[in-house]
Amino acid sequence: MQYGVIPTSLAERLALFAGAVPLPLIDLSFGVLKARMIMAGVRLGVFQALAPEPQTHERLAAALNLDAACLDLLLRCLVFAGYLDLQGDRYALSALARNTMIAGAKRELTGFAEWHYTQWEFIGHLEELIRTGKGVHFHDTMTDPDAWGHYQKAMLEVARFDATILARHVPVRKGATRLLDVAGSHGLLGATIAREHPPMRSTVIDLPAAIDHARRLAHHEGHGDVVDHRAGDLLKDDYGTGWDVVLLSNILHHFTPDVVRTIFGRAHAALAADGTIAVWELERPARHKRPSEGDGVALFFRLTSSAAAYSGEDYAQWLNEAGFTRTKIVRPRLRPGSVLVHARRT
Repeated sequence: MQYGVIPTSLAERLALFAGAVPLPLIDLSFGVLKARMIMAGVRLGVFQALAPEPQTHERLAAALNLDAACLDLLLRCLVFAGYLDLQGDRYALSALARNTMIAGAKRELTGFAEWHYTQWEFIGHLEELIRTGKGVHFHDTMTDPDAWGHYQKAMLEVARFDATILARHVPVRKGATRLLDVAGSHGLLGATIAREHPPMRSTVIDLPAAIDHARRLAHHEGHGDVVDHRAGDLLKDDYGTGWDVVLLSNILHHFTPDVVRTIFGRAHAALAADGTIAVWELERPARHKRPSEGDGVALFFRLTSSAAAYSGEDYAQWLNEAGFTRTKIVRPRLRPGSVLVHARRT
């Protein structure tokens, strides 16, 4: 999915066609500003304050203790960006903002907006990454409990887009009762699979720094009845044995291929006979394919960890090497850029 300059008038189309538009200037200026405007709209309470009814910028500024003139500039830009509507002299939430930018929205992403303040700092390390190959390793270095909270809420919000699709495609043998959600945080994905196959329950293993936030999110989402949490390190602590399903969702991109192979070996030992391993990830396109947004995903993951995104074929190969069979790669049409790779322990 491409992202870039979109002409909004015939004159702009003609200028773009003629090569008279300074595209790098727009990419450099508005791209970064648009992201920050959305973040500010969440952090300053602008979107939430507009949820009950449209307001003038003066009234909104007084309610939020903000500078009226500067707030008006922000609001006008958010109208242009599609997050607000202008109704006479009053600003209102657009359908996009009402669906995503207020607490409790159907597809809420306010946690992701708050988490992006931390990601903003990560992006500042890009040049160092390219020079040295050393990423941020934020799972090991992040100590701010608020940042952990924003991170986990952001991952929950993203998981809501994936849960039903993933549950539909993960094969579970009849009579299965136990699912291990490795580094599953909020537990939504494991819980959704478990509810598809009652009386299955899910157990999340995650870092001690994450576990309190994770439990609160699980109970807030209403799946605490089918999810248990326990603190642990996926590389060091015992997984236990006899699991019917081991789920690894959006975690393996933080590790090098050798470590991924180790994790697959640990999962193989933890599964019961005919148990399923399911890997759900954003996918990096194979090198022989045309560059796409997946390469941007891979660069970002390389920046924030020690590894990158991988292809479905990579995961399938490593699963086979770990002794799994009946390996299958699934790319759901409604989740372009994501891949599910599942296999069985014989």
